[in-house]
Amino acid sequence: MASELPNTNASSPPSGHMRQRSRQACVPCRQRKRKCDGKLPCSTCTGYGYNCQYNNDEGQRSTSKRSASDSSTQLPAAKVPRLASESNNHDPKQGTVPPLQHGILEPSKSRYMSRHSSVAFPRCLGLDLQSANPPRLHSFAYHTGIRSEPGFAVSFQLIEFISWDKVRGLVDIYTSTIQPVFGFLDMDRLCQKCEEHWNGKPQGPGFEAIISGVIGLASLFSGFLAEEQETRIVLHAKELLEDSYCSRFPSIEQVAAWILRTIYIRATTRPHMAWLCSCITMHLVEATGLHRETEGVVLATDRKTGPAQETSAIRERVAQVARCLNVVISYDYGRSIVDIGPMFQKQVEPRPGDFTHQLCGLVRAVPLDDMNQDTVTRRADLIQGLDNLIATPTDHDFLTLVRTELCFCIYRRLRLLDQCLRQEQLEKVISVGTSALPAARRLIAQNHPWWNVIGTVFQFVCVLLTIDTTESLANIPEAMETLEMITQNLNTHLANEAINTARLLVCASVEKKRKGIAILEGIGGVPALDNATGLENQWLLDETDWDAFLRPPATQFINMNFQL
Repeated sequence: MASELPNTNASSPPSGHMRQRSRQACVPCRQRKRKCDGKLPCSTCTGYGYNCQYNNDEGQRSTSKRSASDSSTQLPAAKVPRLASESNNHDPKQGTVPPLQHGILEPSKSRYMSRHSSVAFPRCLGLDLQSANPPRLHSFAYHTGIRSEPGFAVSFQLIEFISWDKVRGLVDIYTSTIQPVFGFLDMDRLCQKCEEHWNGKPQGPGFEAIISGVIGLASLFSGFLAEEQETRIVLHAKELLEDSYCSRFPSIEQVAAWILRTIYIRATTRPHMAWLCSCITMHLVEATGLHRETEGVVLATDRKTGPAQETSAIRERVAQVARCLNVVISYDYGRSIVDIGPMFQKQVEPRPGDFTHQLCGLVRAVPLDDMNQDTVTRRADLIQGLDNLIATPTDHDFLTLVRTELCFCIYRRLRLLDQCLRQEQLEKVISVGTSALPAARRLIAQNHPWWNVIGTVFQFVCVLLTIDTTESLANIPEAMETLEMITQNLNTHLANEAINTARLLVCASVEKKRKGIAILEGIGGVPALDNATGLENQWLLDETDWDAFLRPPATQFINMNFQL
């Protein structure tokens, strides 16, 4: 959603003024006999990517005194070894970025890549050769070019399919339901662009992909549109995001649109698709350089346009939310997390009515999978992660379910590492699961179909049956009651499938216990217990209650369908 700025030459003097000579020139300009404006960094070094510095004897300046914003100007790739040796003398507290972690950003195309890329190499070579016109950042000779690239192929007209009045209402719904926990959009700017888009000023395919995602999610959470209308608009976003012409130019708008699509896919279809969408989103974060701090980016030109001019808070939020989705989906599904290197170290700033910082806090507490760790270290990390998650506050019901979901993820990993977990750890898992039940009931009463409204409750039943202690079994009735209430409200195939599977697992647990009792009663000299007053009656249901328990839930229709 960056706006293009006119190309200005920073080294040209203002009109109507005589050019002023600088009192001294920096070392690179002096070596190359170029004009220098005496600034730090000077405009010439900024434009060509040189390491701007002054001799200590003349200017009493050194590279160690450069500000954080100046560190984005580095030497070409051919000079990396010397720069690396110099950076070893810098104070680590200054946060110097290692040269090999630097990347090149082409603002006009929002394209980011590492400096050792084959695409970046010709330009770096031209700069090293002191060319007056170094090659642009371009994929020279990347393929033979015997086929032309396809053009824009999307013909669907969104503004003709849905009116601005409906869109305005759906944007309000999105603002009150999705934005509080995934706060990565500038809603004021989005509304302004919406008005312009529906009043004859097209905002481009990137914007259409974003607003289509907003409309789809708002409709899912409100039932405002018919399912056919919602599906067509969501499909429009998919067509725009996958169009080969649009995909050539990655942008922060594309990343935002893919985040919206990932949320929708996670709430409506299979885990494999949700994981794929989250991975694509992360790769686009890398492609646009949103994951890098300013000092880790070298501009390919002196034009400071595109994502470099986006509000830093929005850029950070887009990158952080994309990573949160990828971690939560991958961690739950047991798939690899996309690692694109160091991310922003800053924490998302809290805002009134916005809980995105709490989502990021939950993800930071998760101990990511590392197959190279030994069992003891891995177990300790998981236990510490469980404690960190439980200690992380959540002030939104959806985030309470996310915390519980992540705790169950850790429990499943601990269970595989150690079958005999401590009672203290089991109690923590049961406690966090119990706290999620009221949150799930409140969300379903509001008709907010977050994916973990039913998923977390179902997993809690499985966890309680797996722990299989008196304390865990005592929580099964409330968990099953909550699951039944959710099923009655949703009345979908997936909801009915979940409750029936939970009942099947409870039946299997009861049958296992019956077989154990039968074996114990068969031991000589041990009298059989009276079913009416014995131990078995403390946890087994009688035949009447058992039949009622196995009956399908009563249907309560709500016009809501989770199938894509």
